[in-house]
Amino acid sequence: MLRLSANGLILVDGKLPGSYDALRARAKKISDQPIRALVLTGCDESSTGTNAKFVENGSHIVVQENAKQNLASCNLAGDKLTPAIVTYGSEYQIHMGGIEAQLMHFGNAYSGSDTVVYFPNLKVVAVGDLFSAKPAPDFAAGGSLVGWGAVLAQVLKLDFDVAIPSTGSAITRADLEAFKTKIDTMVARATGLVKQGVPEDQLMAQLKKGDLGWQLSFTGDQLDRFYAELSRTN
Repeated sequence: MLRLSANGLILVDGKLPGSYDALRARAKKISDQPIRALVLTGCDESSTGTNAKFVENGSHIVVQENAKQNLASCNLAGDKLTPAIVTYGSEYQIHMGGIEAQLMHFGNAYSGSDTVVYFPNLKVVAVGDLFSAKPAPDFAAGGSLVGWGAVLAQVLKLDFDVAIPSTGSAITRADLEAFKTKIDTMVARATGLVKQGVPEDQLMAQLKKGDLGWQLSFTGDQLDRFYAELSRTN
């Protein structure tokens, strides 16, 4: 997502390595002004692969502070990048050329460093990987399927009409609400199975999810982490 101001551009997420020139060309169709801030909603390479090129061309990178735990995974490692990195804890605001962007971290969901970017005057919120075709947390990066619904509940307290995910088309508020309902339903069902004593190796087989439209295929490590967080809630 690209936001124009009177004093430069704000870009929410970059792209894969090698995409910088195409991104900059698209931005120049809107304005010749520089991209002053690159806001990362997370650390997937599909959003961070152009970090170095943006810094090289004068942009600052804004990212949630938990990303500092593994700068390499966010493509933020390197002496040239460090001075251009701005980190924040739970809230951060960008005021630029008469526009405002509110950055918020509501907790662990897709990862431990998810950032939501809210543009109040547009009633638009960029949600990164908090919305996708099916929920697949990056547990290794602090993700949590159990915490995902609570994070979306906070997002839904914002006054917005349109949400922009990292991939795919823009969605409506109703789409995000429906996605949250599905996550809450699945987590509630899984929690119930764990309370009944269903062992880990049988959890996914017994978990009803066909009516949600999701075919979850967790790796062994992902299942271990999901079962562990379910067990902690009991």
